[in-house]
Amino acid sequence: MSLKTLKWLLAATVCCFAAATFYLSYVIVERQNALHGVSRYNAAWNVSQGVSEFMRLEHRLAAYALPGRNVSHDEIQLRLDIMFSRLGLFESESETVPHERSLRHFIESDRSHLATIDNLRQALRTVESLLANPPISIPDALAALAALEPLDAQLTSLAAAAATHGASLAREDQTALQRLHTLFTALAIGLILCGIALIVLLLHHNRLLTRAQQHLRNLADRLQATTRSLQAQNQRFDAALENMSQALCTFDGKGRLAVFNERFAALTGLPEHELAGATVEEIIERSSAEGPVSAFRQISTRQRSLVKQKRGALFTQELQDSRAFSVSHEALPDGGWLATYEDISERRRAEARIAHMAHHDPLTDLPNRTLFQERLEFAVARSRDDGRRTTVFLLDLDGFKDVNDTLGHHAGDELLRAVARRLRSAAGAGRMAARLGGDEFAVLDESAGDAEASLELARRLIAFLSCPYAFDGKQVDIGVSIGIAEHAEDAPHPEDILKRADLALYQAKADGKGRARLFEPEMDAHLLVRKAFEADLRGALQRGEMSVHYQPLLDTATRSVCGYEALMRWHHPDRGWVSPAAFIPVAEDIGLIDLLGEWVMREALKEAARWPAHFTISVNLSAVQFRSGALARMVISALAAAGIAPERLHLEITESVLLAASEQTLATLHQFKDLGVRIAMDDFGTGYSSLSNLRSFPFDTIKIDQSFVRDLTSGPEALSVVQLIISLGTSLGMETTAEGVETEAQYACLQALGCTHVQGYLFARPKPAGELGHEALRPEPEEVAPADPATGARQADRGR
Repeated sequence: MSLKTLKWLLAATVCCFAAATFYLSYVIVERQNALHGVSRYNAAWNVSQGVSEFMRLEHRLAAYALPGRNVSHDEIQLRLDIMFSRLGLFESESETVPHERSLRHFIESDRSHLATIDNLRQALRTVESLLANPPISIPDALAALAALEPLDAQLTSLAAAAATHGASLAREDQTALQRLHTLFTALAIGLILCGIALIVLLLHHNRLLTRAQQHLRNLADRLQATTRSLQAQNQRFDAALENMSQALCTFDGKGRLAVFNERFAALTGLPEHELAGATVEEIIERSSAEGPVSAFRQISTRQRSLVKQKRGALFTQELQDSRAFSVSHEALPDGGWLATYEDISERRRAEARIAHMAHHDPLTDLPNRTLFQERLEFAVARSRDDGRRTTVFLLDLDGFKDVNDTLGHHAGDELLRAVARRLRSAAGAGRMAARLGGDEFAVLDESAGDAEASLELARRLIAFLSCPYAFDGKQVDIGVSIGIAEHAEDAPHPEDILKRADLALYQAKADGKGRARLFEPEMDAHLLVRKAFEADLRGALQRGEMSVHYQPLLDTATRSVCGYEALMRWHHPDRGWVSPAAFIPVAEDIGLIDLLGEWVMREALKEAARWPAHFTISVNLSAVQFRSGALARMVISALAAAGIAPERLHLEITESVLLAASEQTLATLHQFKDLGVRIAMDDFGTGYSSLSNLRSFPFDTIKIDQSFVRDLTSGPEALSVVQLIISLGTSLGMETTAEGVETEAQYACLQALGCTHVQGYLFARPKPAGELGHEALRPEPEEVAPADPATGARQADRGR
C-alpha cells in the first residue's frame, strides 16, 4: 500500500468518524426532546384535577345548605376562584408543549369537549352571581348546586376521554424512544469500529514514516560526512578573524593585503571591497581621500622600517584623538608580514579609574586614608631632609549623627559632600584635604608656620565649615572639632603624628566641641584615664554596680508624699560613688545611654508597682534616647511588664530635647501623651527659648530650675522669675514643681505663690527603695543628715 493511498484511507476514516459523531449528537438531542415531551405533558392529570376541584365546590355548597353548617362564604368563594383558574388552564396553551400535545388541542379536537367547557363557564358565572352578595341564603346555595348538577356527567366523560388521549400519546412516545435507542446503539458500535480502523491505519502510517525517516537520515549522514571537515575549517578561520578583539592584517611577499578582518577595515576607515589586494601605500592614499588621518596611517609610520628590515616588534602607539593601540608586528617567511592592533584606550582609562578609586573616597572624591598616609610618609621623609614643618589637622563633625538620625542617610551623604567641597576650597592648593572615613576628615599642611599659624588656620576651617547648610528647604547646623599635631623628633613616624592629632581631637571634643587643640604631651595620660573610665562604665551594669535611688515629690499644700523621682547611682569598687554629672555625658557619648535608660525605666516601674496606687513615678529621659526610634516601644513594654497605669508615669525631658527636636521626637512625645503618660519640662527657664518650647508641645508639668529656687528668698529677681513661671503654669493649665528646696523659708514662699509640688533636701535625700517612707516629711536635722552617697550628686541632681 502506497503512502498516498494510506493518507486517503485515513482521511475517509476520519470523515466517517466525524459524520457518525455529529449524527450521534443529533440522536441524543432528539432523545432528550422526546423525554422532555413525556415529562412535561399529562392532559389526563390536568382534567382530573379540574373535575376534583369541581366536586370540592359542589361539596362545599352542599355543606353550606345543611343546618348547623360550619362552611363560610370565603371558603366557597375560594373554591369558585380555583375553578375559574382551572377553566383558564383548559383554555390556555403552554409555549413549552407542542400544539398537538397541548391540553387546548385535546379540547378542540371534539365538539362535545368544547360544549362541556362552555357549559362549565356558564354554570360558574351563574354560581358567581348567586354568591355575589354575602351572606348567602340557603335557597341561593341550593340554586347554585342545581346550576352545577348537570355538569357532573359531562366533566366525568371529559376526564375519561383525556385519560384515553394521554395513554395514546404515551404509547407513541414509547415507540419513538425505542427507535432512538436502537439508532444510538448502532451509532456507538459504528464509532468503535471507526476508532479501531483509525488506530490500525495510524500504526501502519507511522511504520511507513519511520522507514522513510531512516532512509533520509542515512542520506544526510553521508552528506554531512563529506562537508564537515571543510565547514569546521571555515568556521575556525572565520571565528579567528571576526571574533578576535584585535584588528588583524596579513600582507603577502608582494606587499598586498591578503587577509584582514572587520576591525582592520574600521582601523583604515575604508570599506572592505577597497582593501582586498591593496598595498599599504594604496590604503593610506585612499583613506586620506576619505577624510581625517586614519588610525592605520598614524600607526603604519612606525611599521615601515620594520617591513624593510623584515623583523618583528611589539610597541604602543598614541593617536591624535587620545586613543592608544598595542601593535604586534611579525615578519613571515615568504617576505610578507602579519600585524595585530589592539585598542587599549578603555583599559588605560579603567586602570586610571581603578587607581583613582583606590586612592579617593567614592562619596566625596577627596583623597582617602591610603593616599593621605602615602602623602604623609613622603612629607615626613622630606621634613627629615630639609627641616620643613609638616602639620596634620584631624577634623570631626559635631552633630553629624543627629543629621543622619533625623533626616536620613541620604541627607547625611549630601552633608558630607558639601563639607568636602568647603574643606577643599578652604584648604587651598598648597594643602591636601582628605576624608579618612565616616565624618572624619584631615588636612595635610607641608608649608605650615608656627603653632599660632596652625591654630589660626584651624579657626578659619571651623568658622567656614560650621556655617549653616541647606537641604530640601531645611537648614542644617553642625560644628567641627579639630586636633592638630606636628612632625617632631619624638614623633618621627606618620602613625605617631596621626595618633597625636587624634589625641588632640579627642581633647577638643571634650572641651566642648567646636574647638581646635594642639597636641600636648599630657594628653596621653588624660586619654588613658578616659578610656579606663569608659571601660568601667560599660561593665558597671553587668557587675551590679548601678542602683536606683528615689527622692520624694510632695504636695505643697499638704506636705504629703505623692510620688517619687527615680535617679541612677553608680558605686564603683575603687572610685566609690561616681557623680551622675560625670558618667551620664560619657554614657551618651559612647552609646550606652539607651541601655542604662531602659534599665532605670524597668527598675523604677517595677518598684512603683508596690506603692499605693495614687503615687507617681518620675523618670528622666536624655535627648540621645529619642534618636533611636525605639523609645516609645521600650516605655510601653516596661509599663506592661510592671502592670501599672500609664497615668502614674511622669517622663521628664530638658529643653535640649526640643531644641534638637525632629518629627520623630515630636511623634514620640505625642505617642506618650496618647498613651496617658504625663510629660514634664525639666530645668525650665535655663534654655534658649523656654516660652516657645511650651507652645511646641502640651506639657503637663513645669519644673522650676533649682538655680531660681536657691535665690528665692535672697534676690528679688529670682522671686519675680519664680512667680512668673507659676502664673504661666496656672494660666496654661500645667502643674508646677520646684526643685532643690532646702529651707523652710523657700518652702513657705513657694506655698504662698501657689506652686503645686516641691522636692529637695529639705524633705529627703534620694534613697534606695528599701529605705523609703511614704508619710508626710518634715525637715531633717542638719547635724544628723547623712551625706549624699554620690560625690557631687547634690549639685548634679539637686531637687531630684
